[in-house]
Amino acid sequence: MTAPRIIIVGAGITGLSVAVTLREEAQRLGAQLDLVVLERNRLTGGHARTVAADGFVVEAGPNGFLNREPETLALIELLQLDARVIVANPAAARRFIVRGGRLCRVPDSPGSLLTTPALSWRGKVRLLAEPWASGPPGSDETVYAFAARRIGAEAADVLVDTAVSGISAGDSRSLSVRSQFPIMVEMERDHGSLFRAMFARRRTGLGPSRLLSFDEGMGVLPRAMTSRLGGSVITGASVRAVEHGPGTSPESARIGAPTWRLRMDDGGWLEGDHLVFATPAHVTAGLVRSLDPVLARSLSDLSYAGLSVVALGYRVQDMPRPLDGYGYLVTRREKLATLGVVWESSLFAGRAPEGHVLVRAMMGGARTPDLVERSDDECMAIARAELGQVLGVTAEPAHASVFRWPQAIAQYTVGHESRLERVRGLAGLHPGLHVCGTSYDGVSFNHAVKSGRAMARALATTLWDRSGASTEREMQAALA
Repeated sequence: MTAPRIIIVGAGITGLSVAVTLREEAQRLGAQLDLVVLERNRLTGGHARTVAADGFVVEAGPNGFLNREPETLALIELLQLDARVIVANPAAARRFIVRGGRLCRVPDSPGSLLTTPALSWRGKVRLLAEPWASGPPGSDETVYAFAARRIGAEAADVLVDTAVSGISAGDSRSLSVRSQFPIMVEMERDHGSLFRAMFARRRTGLGPSRLLSFDEGMGVLPRAMTSRLGGSVITGASVRAVEHGPGTSPESARIGAPTWRLRMDDGGWLEGDHLVFATPAHVTAGLVRSLDPVLARSLSDLSYAGLSVVALGYRVQDMPRPLDGYGYLVTRREKLATLGVVWESSLFAGRAPEGHVLVRAMMGGARTPDLVERSDDECMAIARAELGQVLGVTAEPAHASVFRWPQAIAQYTVGHESRLERVRGLAGLHPGLHVCGTSYDGVSFNHAVKSGRAMARALATTLWDRSGASTEREMQAALA
């Protein structure tokens, strides 16, 4: 039997996870597989990129992942990277927000809730009344509306809106709580109260998650996956357009799908039996526009927020205060371009040379969307000025670097579920065409891995178990 050729477009974390898992499934089943992974950039891994410079270990994107996702942990075990996983300093539990120009400890227990200066006494009383808050309205609710209903407007403004900006670079007043933070909806549905849900989780042993990374940064994982895939990964390979081929390959005939033809920027063509887009929705939209303009428009309806990341290294003696925690987030009323600052060297050992500290400022997002278009020098100047306002540091940094991600994080705004259903329905009209990744299946690093591995298993069922899923709709049901 001819080995099916699977072409994966995009070698970010999702695309690499699809490829590694699909190869694992083929080996487990003793099946043949012809696999090609295309990446337009020189490096794989997408946002998961680590740079070593001036003795600092700097993350261009995510700095870690939580230990709650079995798929990520299973992938690490498969790649034999367990010994390279490191755990964040326990001090990472100590987090701050900037309110009124000063750092305020974020409450993390009932006792700290009563003493925190982050909320007024009226705000604290309203928050403590959460178990008696009104129930859900029965419609797709924004994160802010959900939070204000459950814990009050002040806590929603100061705590939730600030956290949402830091986590997703988005606006809590437009993001769908059901799509972006489904666990909150589940907690309310199952327990009638967020407080009761948290107590119930602790009784079952589900305490706070731990933040993990790798000894040499998050880039360890994509490098290991790329190495495992060997010659199947082709970098610097840009796809110009996608079309149906004549469907003449034996494998296409067997699975009832047309041959897919990809026109490359260098003028060449690639053919495959299945085509997996592990690219952001806006990138996928451009590639399928000539194939299906309606699908392309639907993909374009999925929005993103841009982000600039400014990394700054200082001598310890130049930092006016100890960096004794995870870092801080900035409330909307401060009107700063900085969404938050992570104290990287306080989280993980080896991120800064002896006698130095490393911080990273996350800037822009939905609050200041034009910032990502500004020059590196402008981003650097703004980051340093705002860091000086909060931490009082004015010294020249020992290291400085800027990473700009124009469309960094998918924004699941109200109505996301219906938009997603439309995208998947339209994709399902093209047998052998599949989409996965953080545009659809959750925005975190863990979600990227989970989406890729779920897609690989569903595709393996289609390829090698004819009693299993054989259409895009059935495959997406398996992913859910």
